[in-house]
Amino acid sequence: MTFLSKITFVAAVALLLGACGSSPPVRYYSLEQIDVIAKPDAPDSKIVGLGPLRVPDYLQRSQIVTRGAGADVNIDDFARWAEPLDQAVHGIVANNVDSLLADIIVVAFPYITTVDVDYAVVGRIDRFDVGADGDAVMIVQWGLVDSSRETRIAPQRHRYTARASDPDDPGSVARAMSDILTQLSHDIAKGVDNALRKTS
Repeated sequence: MTFLSKITFVAAVALLLGACGSSPPVRYYSLEQIDVIAKPDAPDSKIVGLGPLRVPDYLQRSQIVTRGAGADVNIDDFARWAEPLDQAVHGIVANNVDSLLADIIVVAFPYITTVDVDYAVVGRIDRFDVGADGDAVMIVQWGLVDSSRETRIAPQRHRYTARASDPDDPGSVARAMSDILTQLSHDIAKGVDNALRKTS
């Protein structure tokens, strides 16, 4: 290798290393639950299991997923969820519903083995993301069954929307998706409350 070739090679390596070192850092985001003041439940409170709600495969990853034009799906390697999205959905909605209902205990799926639930909110999420236009959308089907798997609320499909002020900002995306979980939680709480009143 000539002297000039060596200089060219070293310069190329330096440029490559510099490019690698300029990658943005990975940032982590979490979904938020509603602000509540915890209240003790009565000892004989009914126990409602929140889930399982099946989350689609395209969301089963640590990276935040958004939608582009048409059928494009964008996966951001530098913006990630602080915990698996399916766990966050179950945990946050369970906490929200628990806070909205008096004398009903709500536990998130997967349930600990010592808990026998009286009712369970079950279903599937078909879409949960933010589009390039800033519209956050969840399409979900859910219903309520009792411990004997008898239907108390027939499964129905719902569509929830919220607005991300900046669809290119993962923080804005997370806030819009949190707003949708709040909407879902209020509907589930209302449905469960009505169903349990009919059985009492």
